[in-house]
Amino acid sequence: MGRQDSKPRTPQFGAILLRAAEMIGDQGSEAFDRLGIDFDARKTSIVLTLHNLGPLSSTDIAREIGHSRQMIEARLKTLIKRDFLIEYQDPDDARKRLYDFADAALPVVEEIVAVMRDFEAVYDALWDEIGVNLEQALLAMETALGRRSLIDRLTDTRDV
Repeated sequence: MGRQDSKPRTPQFGAILLRAAEMIGDQGSEAFDRLGIDFDARKTSIVLTLHNLGPLSSTDIAREIGHSRQMIEARLKTLIKRDFLIEYQDPDDARKRLYDFADAALPVVEEIVAVMRDFEAVYDALWDEIGVNLEQALLAMETALGRRSLIDRLTDTRDV
C-alpha cells in the first residue's frame, strides 16, 4: 500500500506537541502548588529571562523567549497586577518601558529559580528514560524549519 492509500496518523504531530506542552504546564503548576509557590508556572520563562538578563522591554523578553510580544505583554500585565513585576521608563529611551521584579517578589523569584534548577535534572532523567534529548531535538527541528519550511518540504514530496 502506497502513501496515497494510507490514512494520516491521528493524532497529528502538532496535536501531540500541543498536548505535551499543556501537560508540562499543568504539571509544572501542580509542582509549584505542592511546593507552596504562589506562581503560575506557565510564566516561568519570563522570570528566568529577567533573572538571567536583568530588566528588559517586552520586545526583548519576547525575542529572548521566542513568543509573540502580544502574548508576553498579556502575561506581563497579569504579573504587574499581582505586584510581582514593576514597569518603568527606560532611562536611555523615553519611548521604551522596562520590566523588573518588585522587591516583594524577590524571595519567590529565588524559589522559582531553585526549582527550575532542580527541574533541569528531572528533564535530564526524562531524556535518558525516553532515549532522546527532546529539548535539543525540538531546537534542531526549529532550526531546520527556519531553513526550509513545512510547505517547501510538502511541495517537494508532491507533484504540484
